[in-house]
Amino acid sequence: MDMEILYREVDKYTVETILLIGCIALITFAKITHEIKFQRFLETFFSDKYLKLYGKEQEPSINRFNILLFIVQLIVFGMLLKLTLEYLGFVPGNINLLLIITGLGLFVLFKFYLEKIIATIFDLNYFLEQYNFYKLTYRNLVSIILLPFIALLIYNPMDKKVILFVTIGLFLLLNIIAWGRMFKKHQKFLLKKLFYFILYLCALEIAPYLIIARAAFFS
Repeated sequence: MDMEILYREVDKYTVETILLIGCIALITFAKITHEIKFQRFLETFFSDKYLKLYGKEQEPSINRFNILLFIVQLIVFGMLLKLTLEYLGFVPGNINLLLIITGLGLFVLFKFYLEKIIATIFDLNYFLEQYNFYKLTYRNLVSIILLPFIALLIYNPMDKKVILFVTIGLFLLLNIIAWGRMFKKHQKFLLKKLFYFILYLCALEIAPYLIIARAAFFS
């Protein structure tokens, strides 16, 4: 009796698949439970209506809607970070994606609460509350825009170099636009406290990333 060897094809992207489906589920849930808010949120790059309306809430960054989309942001940015580091050869291909996402989440949360302490010292509480809300809103929206590109990077069997460069370029472009809109919105306040804001940028927006980059590139 001839024995035929059966090969079972194992999907090596099981974790990525589960996380991407989870992202779609979270976005869908956010849309269903906050339909009007979600629609205004999607228009943020073209209209300030969402920022003006929901930025007046007490602690606008901390609510169910933002937390749902923040989880999506961590997953998408974690995947993009992993894919970029793999392409550059700084991490092995079998590095744990969940570990990267967890580390990214801890870094963002630590930075968020450290900013609150610094803002109290520099008397920037109101501005920082608005600034963090603006930053969180734009990054949540950027993560949703990048989601299909991440899916292409994971499942596309062809050369991923072009898609990766397009994704990184789009990520940088959208963040530059977001920063420009934020600075334009708060330029009067920033000019009054320009020195403190420069200190804030150097200490909390530039230095942490330089430290991480140095550790990654020269370890």
